Amino acid sequence: MSPEKVKHILFLTENRKLKEAVVSYLRSQKILIKIKLCEGYSCLEREVKAGNISMCFADYKLGHNLIVKAIDAQKSIDSDLPFIIITEKDKQDAAAELLAVGADDYITLDNMKRLAPVIRRETKAYEEVQAGKKARQEIKELMNIVQSAEDEVYVLGGESHKIKFANKKALSNLGYDMQELDGKNIHDITEEGLPLKAEEREAQGRVMLHTRFIRKDGTKYPAEAIFQTAETEGGTAILVIVHDSTEKESAKQHAFVLNKAIDASASAVTVTDSDFCIIYLNKKQITTAGNSKAFMIGKDITEQKMYESSGKEFFNALDRCRRGESWVGEYQKTGHNGEEYIVLGSMSPVYSDLNTVTNIVIVEEDITERVRIKSQLLHAQKMETVGELTSGIAHDFTNMLTAIGGFSSIMKRKMDKDSRFYVYAEKISELTVRARELTKNLLTFSRKQMEAERAVSVNTLVKSVGEFLTMVIGSRIELELKLMEEDINIMGDPVQLEQVIINLATNARDAIEAEGKLVITTDKTMVSDEKSAGGFAEYAVISVKDNGCGIDQKTLDKIFEPFYTTKQAGKGTGLGLYIVTDIITRHHGYIECFSEPGQGTEFVIKLPVTDQTPEAACAEAEIEDSSENITILLVEDEKIVRESLSHALDVYGYKVYEAVNGKEAVEIFKQRSFEIDMVISDIVMPVMNGITAYKEMIAIKPGQKFIFTTGYVGEAHRKEGFDEEDHVVMIKPLMLKELVRKIEELLREN
Repeated sequence: MSPEKVKHILFLTENRKLKEAVVSYLRSQKILIKIKLCEGYSCLEREVKAGNISMCFADYKLGHNLIVKAIDAQKSIDSDLPFIIITEKDKQDAAAELLAVGADDYITLDNMKRLAPVIRRETKAYEEVQAGKKARQEIKELMNIVQSAEDEVYVLGGESHKIKFANKKALSNLGYDMQELDGKNIHDITEEGLPLKAEEREAQGRVMLHTRFIRKDGTKYPAEAIFQTAETEGGTAILVIVHDSTEKESAKQHAFVLNKAIDASASAVTVTDSDFCIIYLNKKQITTAGNSKAFMIGKDITEQKMYESSGKEFFNALDRCRRGESWVGEYQKTGHNGEEYIVLGSMSPVYSDLNTVTNIVIVEEDITERVRIKSQLLHAQKMETVGELTSGIAHDFTNMLTAIGGFSSIMKRKMDKDSRFYVYAEKISELTVRARELTKNLLTFSRKQMEAERAVSVNTLVKSVGEFLTMVIGSRIELELKLMEEDINIMGDPVQLEQVIINLATNARDAIEAEGKLVITTDKTMVSDEKSAGGFAEYAVISVKDNGCGIDQKTLDKIFEPFYTTKQAGKGTGLGLYIVTDIITRHHGYIECFSEPGQGTEFVIKLPVTDQTPEAACAEAEIEDSSENITILLVEDEKIVRESLSHALDVYGYKVYEAVNGKEAVEIFKQRSFEIDMVISDIVMPVMNGITAYKEMIAIKPGQKFIFTTGYVGEAHRKEGFDEEDHVVMIKPLMLKELVRKIEELLREN
């Protein structure tokens, strides 16, 4: 692998400390950079015109308008050059708007770890675009080469044999212009019949023969012609290359030009004789082989290390090509450093004057990155679709759960606890709570909600997920929990940690072909930690071990990479263990995998221990009598949710006014603000949302107590200047006792 190139970065900022911080971070990431400071967009314009710039950075503090001008200036010079915004977290929405006017990405100062991968990604994309332009230029130059070739080149219709194209040399030799020659049959300008029928081409493959061409003035000249069928988007065409035998020296010059063009090609080109001995390699192929050209010439291509992983199809294609058949296909190839990649190879036979195959030309294009990007794109689109669907289902489900919970609370409130029906109402409430936890899992999966970090008992976490795992892994696999006697706690999101264990258990299930065993163990250990006294810190250990088929070392090295999967197509996204690693990393922990083929697999998770203890469950604790003479304005567009909450609050003794959207709520508030003690409002509603309604009510009555409810708090709310941390926000589904407790808590403030 070639060493990473130096990135020349132009930084539009007045903040030299920011520049120094960026330089320091990138150097810590071993990114080779040279940064030049610019304090105005005119400086940026001048430097971009001068060239030798890999990308541009801009400090958002310089101002929105100045950065827009800078983007316009840069893109007018080089529209492909990456432009990255660096901004404070609270300005990221404004910075994101610059993406629409040409910025390629933005980095927040609290998330500088994104900077290194963004630089690598954008640099790579820029280089690929430039390479594409270069490739198009090469095609243009190749056309110029064809036009300036010393041989005549024709393109014929595959069935009609009519001339569609002739290069300058052909027109000059024949004495025609292209308009006169266009549409003529190739037989009209040759002395004898040519073997161009489809059955003759299929029998002989590539046809090469000697004939005489007829000029416009009737004179004739000897020529060597090669006829090759080619498949095009429009059908079949025949490429004809004609060498004027009277111009031997010109032919040598043409061969020299072609050799240089091939040698400069980004594709690897190899030519062998009919016994597969290498007689030519271009620079790209020599680099792949890792040996000198002199060393490779004369070697049997079938014995070369770089083709050890290419498979039988590659070697079969060589045999067919020796018999006169061309071939195009994909196969694996190994570089001299052991790196494997995918190539699109084409093999073509070369014929002698006697129409026998003398050589084989192999042209290989590296398509590894193209295949990987395509695979990633398909997976990402699939995961995004699933996430959006899950989020929508979870949002609707929260509204139904709120209604169910509200009506069950009314039933319990109205019933005597000694009633034989009370236990049924109690069970409904319990199931509602469990369903709420399921909804949290769905929202976590869709990336719409992340539960706040809290103290979690390791043993309780494993026991809780263990009850669910029996349904996941099935009856053919025995599940054993080995929990340590001491109960230790960690800080984290229990929903995401459960997701980790479920994911590992699912992988174990897939690795066990018949009956097997899955063992989940909890323990503790000491881990080296420079920040801790004594250099060590106590960590909780969760081990997930199976007796399945195991994993070889080659796979083990890549197992945590995104989109890497060993499962069959359509049965795995390659994201499971990557997400697991991401979750554990965000919990400041570690994950390791130990495995050998036939010996099963063990994943070991280590998470830092905390002195904090889990909060005791209090959702069902009894609530003291609610405050008297309290009036609540309830704003909710879902009728069933609104009705259940209204009836339930009424049961608790509150007077309730109802509104179906923010606009109706504001009208009621204008008339009755003097008697409304509390507003409970959904955030997302038609006509007028809860945030806008809140702003209008606060303008009428500053200090009005307000509780927001929502399925999830997302970026859309923040764009309106709403930060959930500055307000009381309760996530649906609402548990009535929690809602009443929050109402009473707010009423007793001040």
